[in-house]
Amino acid sequence: MIGKQKLPDVFAQHPQVMSGALVFKGTRVPVQTFFDHLDHGGTLEEFLQWYDGVTREQLEAAEEIRTAATT
Repeated sequence: MIGKQKLPDVFAQHPQVMSGALVFKGTRVPVQTFFDHLDHGGTLEEFLQWYDGVTREQLEAAEEIRTAATT
């Protein structure tokens, strides 16, 4: 399980980046975009191909956090 200390390595949030939306660190890709992608049957592999700069580790951490939040 990802620890809270790792969250800054995965996500970033700043009022001047994507209007303050939570994004994957080092990108302008909102985390919600990834969750919406999964909700519509998308795969991790597709997302990695479509969004440069997002890493597999970031996506796996986001999935883990989302799963923990819904259980």
